[in-house]
Amino acid sequence: MSASWLSEPLHRQRLMPAILACLVLGLAGVASDASAAAADSGNRVTRVRVSDRGIVVNGELVRDSVRYGSGDWSDRDRRRERIRERIRERVRARVHGDGFDIHDSGTGIVRIWSDAYVPAGEVVDGEVVAVFGSVTVEGTVNREVVAVMGSVHLMPGARVDGDVVSIGGTIDQAPGATIKGESVQLGFLPFTFGLPARSVILFAIATGWLVSMFTGWIFALLFPAGMLRVATVVERRPAASFFLGMLSVPGFFVALILLCITVVGIPLAVLLPMIYMLIGYAGQLAATAVLGARITRRSLADGVMAPLLVGTMFVAALLGVGAMMLVGGGAAQPVSLFLLVSGGLLILGLGALGTGAFLLSRFGTRPRDVVWRGHAPRPTAADPIPGSVSPPATG
Repeated sequence: MSASWLSEPLHRQRLMPAILACLVLGLAGVASDASAAAADSGNRVTRVRVSDRGIVVNGELVRDSVRYGSGDWSDRDRRRERIRERIRERVRARVHGDGFDIHDSGTGIVRIWSDAYVPAGEVVDGEVVAVFGSVTVEGTVNREVVAVMGSVHLMPGARVDGDVVSIGGTIDQAPGATIKGESVQLGFLPFTFGLPARSVILFAIATGWLVSMFTGWIFALLFPAGMLRVATVVERRPAASFFLGMLSVPGFFVALILLCITVVGIPLAVLLPMIYMLIGYAGQLAATAVLGARITRRSLADGVMAPLLVGTMFVAALLGVGAMMLVGGGAAQPVSLFLLVSGGLLILGLGALGTGAFLLSRFGTRPRDVVWRGHAPRPTAADPIPGSVSPPATG
C-alpha cells in the first residue's frame, strides 16, 4: 500500500498541505494555551485556506478595549496611528511630469531623473540631492548639496553650509555664493558635462566624420575591389565576421607577445599595432558602407562612397544628438548618455564586423566572384547607340 501511495505524486500534493495545516493549527492551539496571560498580538484568524500552492491564512486586527497584560489595545492603536501621521507629515512624495520628487517636510529635497531647485529666500534644513539631474540653489541649504550625473549651480546670494559635490558634472559658483564646506567635482571623462563638453564632443564628431570620409575615399580609390569584397563578406557572413573580429583582439596581444619573445620578430612586433589598426579601420569603413547600403537599400556594386556617406552620417547624427542634449535638464542627460554610449557601441561593433570580414576575405582577396568593374562609360554623341541603325550615306 505504501508503494502505491508513493507512486501517486498528485495525491501527495493534495495531502501534504492538509497535514501542514493540521500541524500549524495544533501548534497555534498549544501556543495560545501556554501564553494566555501574555500580551496578544491583536490579530484574529478569520480564514485558513489550503491549496496546491500552500497554506493561506487571512486575519484581521481586533480593535477592542480588552486589556492584555499592562496595555490597552485601543491605546496601542492610537499610538500606532500617531506614528503613522508623523511619518506622513515628515515625508511627502510627489510624482510629476519631469521626475520623482521627495520632500522631507522641509528638511531635505531629493530629485530623481529631474532637477532640484531651491528658490531665493527659502531655507532647506537638510540635504539637496539630484540623481540624473542638476541642482540650482538661490536660497540657503544647511547641509550638503549633491548632484549625480549633473551639475551644481550656485546663484548670487546662495549659501551652502555643508559640502557641494558634483559627480559627472560641474560646480558653477557665482560671485556672492557661499560654500562653508568643501566643493568636490568628479568627472568620468577628461572633460565634464556642460557647454565645454558639448562643444568638444561636437568638434570631435565632425572631425571624425571628415577623416572617415577622406580615408574611405582614398581606400575606395586605391583598393576598390578589396573594399567591395570586405563589404560583401560583411553582408554574407555577419556572425562569423563579428566573432572573428572579437577574437582578433586577444589574438593580437598573443601574437605581439610571441613576436617580442623572439629576437627576429621584434621589428614585426613594432609594425604589428599599426597594421592591426589599419586593418580595423579599413574594415570598419567597409562595414559602415554596408550599414549605409542597408539604410538606402542600395547595392554596393553601384559604388562604395554613397553608402559610406550615409552610414557615417547616421553614426555622426546619433552621436551629435546625444552631445546636443548634454546641457538639457531632467531626463535629457540620461538620454544623451544613452545615445552617446549607443553610438560608441555601434562604432565598436562595426569595427569588429569589419576586422573579422577583412580577415575572412584574406585581406580583400576573397571571394573571387566579386569583381569591381567600375562604372560603365556613358555613350558620347560620336559613339553609335547600341541597337540603332546608321542612316545611309548620301552624295
